[in-house]
Amino acid sequence: MRAALRRVLEPLLPVRKFTVSDRRIVFVIWVAGLVQGFAQSQASAGLPFTRAGLGLTEGEMSLMLGLARLAAFAALPIGWLADHRGRRRPFLLAMTLIVVGGASAGLAVEAWQFGLLHAVLRTGTAAISGLAVVILAETASVPIRAYSMSFYGAAVSLGGGLALLVLPLADDGGQSWRTPHLLIGLGLAALPFLVRRLPETRVYSVEHPTGGSWKELVTKGSWARRFWIVVTVNFLASAFGAVGAAFSTERMISDVGLDTGQTVTILLLGGTLGGLGFFIGGRLADTWGRRRTSILSLFLALFGGLLLYSTTSLALIVVGAMVSAFGTFAFVPAAGSHRAELFPTRLRSSANTAVSHAALVGSALGLISGIYTIDSLGLSNTIFVLGVGVAIAAALTALLPETRGQDLTALSADIR
Repeated sequence: MRAALRRVLEPLLPVRKFTVSDRRIVFVIWVAGLVQGFAQSQASAGLPFTRAGLGLTEGEMSLMLGLARLAAFAALPIGWLADHRGRRRPFLLAMTLIVVGGASAGLAVEAWQFGLLHAVLRTGTAAISGLAVVILAETASVPIRAYSMSFYGAAVSLGGGLALLVLPLADDGGQSWRTPHLLIGLGLAALPFLVRRLPETRVYSVEHPTGGSWKELVTKGSWARRFWIVVTVNFLASAFGAVGAAFSTERMISDVGLDTGQTVTILLLGGTLGGLGFFIGGRLADTWGRRRTSILSLFLALFGGLLLYSTTSLALIVVGAMVSAFGTFAFVPAAGSHRAELFPTRLRSSANTAVSHAALVGSALGLISGIYTIDSLGLSNTIFVLGVGVAIAAALTALLPETRGQDLTALSADIR
């Protein structure tokens, strides 16, 4: 019976047991991911109510959220600092920006104030998204490197689910839209824990790299080729995903006519079942390979997203939400481990933070384009146009080398 159960659960399990050190670092990053997910999801989860509270149209809200993400370029110096001074302190700085920026947005009086504070939050999330992957890659055991990142992705997703659970608090009219944003301030309680428990990474401590330059990463040799491919992939995928995620509640409530309770139930159900993608994607990346798992994940996210925005059938909406979530979630450990293994220690944090910012830029331009396309072409047609970029991203991923099992300390020299 036990053997039969293990065979059933095997696709969800790591290829090797976690060590004590693995469990410790995974839990620490899981806590950070939970706070990050709750904070960064508030703007999209409560979009109809925040938009109404600020007196903005759909297009204007899309423009403001897009500009806030573009302004998060301040994450790039944080990544550079992590390559020159260690991963730990920049990570803690980024967490502080998330909590302070997110909670303060609930106090904004004018729309521009909300946008500015949301930009502070997005600066933190861009830095954390890059540094969390680097910390796990440099600390977790090699055979379960991608799988360890599944827990970070799952934590961010769980935080997003919690953001949906508090959505009814924003549905009381008046100033109630502020309440979910103010709840981000509870994340302050996690900061002392992270300060005590987050270590410097094993790889960085062993190598003590001098730290590379942006010129080396952007223009020199094969590092630049890899960098620009990964940047483009994440840019295109995020442009599609950001608009799809930001307007999912708008789509179901305003276009399909579902009430808030039905919308929350569908998104939570789809997200919960689709959440299996984190662990299946992590195991596949550790066994089947980073590249192929990433390509499969992109196509699943594309199919599910197009279905969600092209049907009014309740059953198909649930299927679309589940498949889209599964593909999006499976992409996290596969692509995260892939991009961490593509660069040497002296460039790894800069590269990964830049890629995370590129994803924000992609999502920003996707949202900014909404001011022209959503109000004129409609929300569903906008999603279809952006979906072309996801197919291109999958094709570009095929150009990258497979890195499963890569020794991170063996990348110190440039490659030609």
